[in-house]
Amino acid sequence: MKNKVLVVVAHADDEVLGCGATINKHINCGDEVFILVLTDSTSAQGKDVENRHQEFLKAMNILGVESFKKLDFKDNRLDGHELIDIIQKIESVKKEFCPNIVYTHSSNDLNIDHQITNKAVLTAFRALPENLTTHIFSFDIPSSIEFQSSQYQQTRKNYFNSIDSEDLKIKIKAMCAYESELHAFPHPRSIENLEILAKTEGTKCGKLLAESFYIERIIN
Repeated sequence: MKNKVLVVVAHADDEVLGCGATINKHINCGDEVFILVLTDSTSAQGKDVENRHQEFLKAMNILGVESFKKLDFKDNRLDGHELIDIIQKIESVKKEFCPNIVYTHSSNDLNIDHQITNKAVLTAFRALPENLTTHIFSFDIPSSIEFQSSQYQQTRKNYFNSIDSEDLKIKIKAMCAYESELHAFPHPRSIENLEILAKTEGTKCGKLLAESFYIERIIN
C-alpha cells in the first residue's frame, strides 16, 4: 500500500531541514507527498519574498515533490492570526489530500511560528471517528531548537528513520537551493551541520545515517 504523506511547515526550507531525506525516501518508495507551507517565509527578515518562493520551487523540483501549496501568512507573525484561521487552511488541504502520514514541527522550537504550526496541525488532525490519518510525527529545526531555554522540558525523540547516502545527498542539494538561508559552519543551518546531525541520529539507532522524530500519534 502506497502512503499519502503530508508535510506541514511554517517556512519554506523547514521541509528540507526537518525531513528532507525522509521525503526523498518516501518518494523513492512510490509514496505521494504534499508540502504545505503556511507563511511567506521571509518578510520578517526583510528579504525578497519572491526570491524565496523561487528557491522553494527549485527545492521542490530537486526533491521530486509535485504537489505543494504555499500560503501567505506573515513570517514570524503566526501568533498575530486567529488559530482557527490557520487550522481551517490545514483542514482544507487535509480534506483535499486525505493523508495517512503527517510530518510537522515539534512544539520544542524557540520559533513561535513552529510552535503554532504544531498546535494547528494537531488540532486539524484530531483523532475523530472519521479520521484517516494514522501516523503523525514532528521534528526540530536546526537553528531553532538549539536556542530554546534550558528550562524548557523537552522529550527525547522516539522515532528514527534510517536513510542512505543518496537520501542525504538529495536533502543537501535541496537545501542548497535555499541560498539565502545557508550559512557557513559552525552555524546550525550549514551543510556540515546537516551531515553531522544525520550521522549523530544514526548512532542513536545503530545506523549510519538517520532523521529523527517525535511520535505525536500512531494508530494501528
